[in-house]
Amino acid sequence: MLAGWKGIASYFGCNVRTARRYEQERGLPVHRAPGKRGSTIFAHASELDAWLESREKGQRLDPALLTSGAARYLGNVPQNNPLLADVTLPLAATSSDEHRAKRVSFLRWRTWVFAVSALLISSVALFWKVGNHPTAAPTTFSPLDALKVRPHVPAPAAEDLFLRGRYYWNLRTADGLATAIDAYTQAIVIDPSYAEAYAGLAETYDLLPQFGHADLSESLTKAEEAADRAIALNPNLAAAHVAKAFALFYREWDIGGSDAEFRRALALDPNSAQAHQWYASTLENRLEGAEGLRQIDAAFRLNPTSAAIEADTALFRANFGDLDAGMKALKEIEQTQPTLATPAYFLRELDFATGNYAAYVADARHYASVTRAPDDDALADAVARGWAQGGRTGLLQARARVLKAAFDRNVDSGYNLGQTLLLLGRSKDALPYFRAALDRRYILLITMPQCPWANILARDPGYVALFAQIQERLHRGDVAHPAVIPVTLRLPQ
Repeated sequence: MLAGWKGIASYFGCNVRTARRYEQERGLPVHRAPGKRGSTIFAHASELDAWLESREKGQRLDPALLTSGAARYLGNVPQNNPLLADVTLPLAATSSDEHRAKRVSFLRWRTWVFAVSALLISSVALFWKVGNHPTAAPTTFSPLDALKVRPHVPAPAAEDLFLRGRYYWNLRTADGLATAIDAYTQAIVIDPSYAEAYAGLAETYDLLPQFGHADLSESLTKAEEAADRAIALNPNLAAAHVAKAFALFYREWDIGGSDAEFRRALALDPNSAQAHQWYASTLENRLEGAEGLRQIDAAFRLNPTSAAIEADTALFRANFGDLDAGMKALKEIEQTQPTLATPAYFLRELDFATGNYAAYVADARHYASVTRAPDDDALADAVARGWAQGGRTGLLQARARVLKAAFDRNVDSGYNLGQTLLLLGRSKDALPYFRAALDRRYILLITMPQCPWANILARDPGYVALFAQIQERLHRGDVAHPAVIPVTLRLPQ
């Protein structure tokens, strides 16, 4: 379905005024949503294709032709057009392709040339804007790619399941993500060509390590596979490129590859709030706070009603600007969105990093009440008892015990356990867990050598070797050195 006069005009490669004249003078099949004057205009691509075919034959639109696909229309496009050299066109269902090609009207030729020219111009403008970013790298996206894929209309039952998956994915809880995976999988079973369902599955696996305590490597491998399948079905689906970019960054530490996928997604859909949001997340973890702030601000402007984006925006403010204002905003979101886990999680990490242990205990309890995950419950109970019985040392010892149990079950990467042992003065004991975190590709290790608390470790040969291995693992060896380290990457004194 094509929405609005602009969408309909774009389909023909003409301007809106011409498309309106086609309706008034030539019976172009458009529809208006019920309601008063000025209601939504829309059209079905199959009906527009049938109208084109009937006009070519000098006939009125036959209702029987409304099911004619775009393939018959594309079959009439001249195959020797140099502008369409890279476009894959289906074979026409006709006994004489040469005879059909001769009957192509000048108007049909002109509209195709106009459409391709418009795509080229708009794409050059987009890539000029994206390419002028200081970290921009070459991309293989071609403006003609948009002509290679016809819109896929999903089966109604599959679409219903996709929407169900979208709702539960937005909850950002372990149970919600599990339900989303089930819904997306069922949608794919019903409609194996449903690229959006594969992209949704990839996005869900992307979040599963954070909110479902899943194994990072296994989950993000599945995310990348699902994203690749979505891209194979529809290379122009921005959400699929976003999901792949996320997996490339957090699993492979492939900064260049991740950036390229994010830029591709933003070129395809500059108004994708999620693309800006997830790109900001990777920038934060690379310590590129200034650009991260720009990206998260763009996401918030595009979708100010998203609680998840609002929470990420507040975290950025706390990390790279005004800590008090950011935490205040997170507490407000926590009150208005009681089922969203991220505000409590961010507050928990911020309070631990700043040494506000009493608040950390309260945040840990609240986070566990939202996620209802056994590991979160165990941590909340342990740190509460440790704080009550032994203050800071008791809390850290209790935290270390719970994280060690989670590590042994392959639930914790070892990074948080290593930090906790450092705070207890046990740097030698912490080293094996940081090494394990490297084996498990825990993303915060990429900036560990730049963190102030790691400076004292630089004299230890074991940590020197660890830092060298971290640099070797990076696809791009340099990470930004900002003036301010984000609060969540600090350790309390």
